[in-house]
Amino acid sequence: MKPRVIIIGGGISGLTAARQLHQKGIDFLLLEGSDRIGGRVKTDLIDGFRLDHGFQVLLTAYPEVKRWLDYSSLHLQSFNPGALLLYPDGSKDQLGDPMRDIGSLFPTLFSNAGNLRDKLKIWTLKNRLSGMSLEEIFAQKEVSTLEALSQDYGFSDQIIRHFFQPFFTGIFLESELKTSRRMFDFVFKMFSEADTAVPNLGMEEIPKHLADPLPSESIVTGAKVKKIDGQEVILEDGSTFSAPHIILATEATGLVKEFSEVKSNHQSTTHLHFVAKEAPIKAPIIALNTTPKRLVNNICTINQVASGYAPEGQHLISISIIDNQEIKNDELNRAVKKELQTWFGKATLDWEHLHTRTIQYALPNQSNVKHSIPGQEFEIRNGLYACGDFQLNGSINASMKAGRESAEWVAGKL
Repeated sequence: MKPRVIIIGGGISGLTAARQLHQKGIDFLLLEGSDRIGGRVKTDLIDGFRLDHGFQVLLTAYPEVKRWLDYSSLHLQSFNPGALLLYPDGSKDQLGDPMRDIGSLFPTLFSNAGNLRDKLKIWTLKNRLSGMSLEEIFAQKEVSTLEALSQDYGFSDQIIRHFFQPFFTGIFLESELKTSRRMFDFVFKMFSEADTAVPNLGMEEIPKHLADPLPSESIVTGAKVKKIDGQEVILEDGSTFSAPHIILATEATGLVKEFSEVKSNHQSTTHLHFVAKEAPIKAPIIALNTTPKRLVNNICTINQVASGYAPEGQHLISISIIDNQEIKNDELNRAVKKELQTWFGKATLDWEHLHTRTIQYALPNQSNVKHSIPGQEFEIRNGLYACGDFQLNGSINASMKAGRESAEWVAGKL
């Protein structure tokens, strides 16, 4: 049967578009160029270890995520709220959320991350954002996160430097906090309202879960698109498919840029995995490097969060580098181990390097973000549409929302 819609791209947006069409009983064909679905949300299995493509987490408060995912079937495992802070002198302390983790009350009160006024302001900010809708958050004047933190919210330089800057650098993948305050407020609200988690078998379980209800014959992998001619899609192997409607669900630097003026500026990151016999961080928490001129931004022992990430008796260390000064291969491994000796001692010398991955397109630029767009903005021309997080903001929530809303727009034409 000839499909009524072809979706090009099997990432989160493309899969969500497919789910929305499937719910409405609309025949579709999803073409994915790589060997499996998932897009940027993938997990490789190497020697029994599960390696996500970059440090990724699921904020369970995301409204679109709650719409599409059954959390129980994903076997989600949660991080402790807050962060372990690593100071340049080798000391450590913790900033948490005592309302959700009572055990973090005294460590948070006595933390050197900021003064008592700063900690009260975090509580005030949490309450402010809990009373705002997402539409209200994304309607705010767009200034940088750094400006909002220092001027609008009045946080001290100390807590910005020790907590907000390294924590949100790891999320926004840029260290100057130029990202829109709308995005900061949105993410802060999501962090404070529910758990931060990963599926026990890795983040790729999310796209697999999205694809589960879809007809297997409607998804074709290894289908690299060479060009689109009218309503005909031509693959590199010469195969052709056609449909009255085509949705381009590629990242902004992919096929979609050939047909539309999309926002293609983006952030990159480098991610390393090491294996150790002893866990450098035993709690299910992320650690932030507060050193001003740092190489490593954040680190966690990911199997202490979700045991499925590593074989029993082994520990998988997940390390993110945001501003890589072009250090490569063995030199990078040595530099990372040397830097982390400040807090974890010479045990770092025994860490076994497992894998390094640089993700060139990790997130779209987020100096200007939206929560929603009119349906017609998905339309490139009659019969051709685009969807992706680059149209809204860099999050799993936005990827799903763009996929769903673009499919709704197309369905309205059928």
